[in-house]
Amino acid sequence: MNASLLEHVSRLKDPRIERPKRHALLDMVVLTICAVVSGAEGGEDMAAFDHEKRGWLRRFIPLKNGVPSHECIAYVMSRLSPKSFQRCFLDWTREVMEHTQGEVIAVHSKTARRSPDRKRGKNPLHRVSAWATANRPVLGQEQTEAKSNEITAIPKLLATLELRGCIVTTDALVRLENLNGTPYLSAAPSPQ
Repeated sequence: MNASLLEHVSRLKDPRIERPKRHALLDMVVLTICAVVSGAEGGEDMAAFDHEKRGWLRRFIPLKNGVPSHECIAYVMSRLSPKSFQRCFLDWTREVMEHTQGEVIAVHSKTARRSPDRKRGKNPLHRVSAWATANRPVLGQEQTEAKSNEITAIPKLLATLELRGCIVTTDALVRLENLNGTPYLSAAPSPQ
């Protein structure tokens, strides 16, 4: 892990009130990112991740008071500004990964399984994701209200990523344009 992750997430504003805090915000955010990237899906998984990777993790974050409870992590993470977190995370991934001329960026939409809450009238979570096909990291995601809204979400996602010199593929039939109206995708001239 590059120290730049610590630098980027240290820009996040702590949503908690000013009083003695048992766990540092930076510790919770880095622990969460590392655990989720490693496949953790909840508080118990994060505790297992910390137990298995304790020596490695302590090289980057002190966790002076041990691992925060999953309730504490959920409370803090749910109150972080999603846009601020997205900006910090995207800045870090841009620093770690250089896009080269001709790299293929795949854009795909998915509906999360088991995400609808029918009792509360909530639709399933649907999002559009972009990832680099060479190394397969997810570069960014944009949530949409429904599958039909992915056509408007894709340009927003691509604008956030600020890609240069990449080939973008998508599973949606859309005409993608930069913010200035220049097409992202254009037909190559036919050979004569």
